[in-house]
Amino acid sequence: MLLMDRENLLARGWSHVLSSSNDLAELDQLRLRVGAPRQAFHLGDGERPHLDLKLEPRELALRDPSVRVFETTRELIRFWTACQAITGSAE
Repeated sequence: MLLMDRENLLARGWSHVLSSSNDLAELDQLRLRVGAPRQAFHLGDGERPHLDLKLEPRELALRDPSVRVFETTRELIRFWTACQAITGSAE
C-alpha cells in the first residue's frame, strides 16, 4: 500500500510517499506513473525508502486511487510504523 502526506510541513510544496511494506518496485511504479524524475527516489543509508514529490508529479500522486493520503507527516509516519510492527520489519 502506498502512503503519502498531503504536504511536508518542513518543505512546503513537497510530499513524501512511502510503501507500507517498503516495496521498492511499488514506489518506482508510482514514480513512473506520475512522471517524477529518478532523483525523487531516496534509498539513503538508514533512511526508509521513499519518494519526494513536488509540482505535477505530487498533484498526480495525490489523486491516484492507489495512494492513501494522510493530512500530516506525523500521521503518515505513525501509520507506516504500525505497518512495520505488524509485518515484523520495524526499524
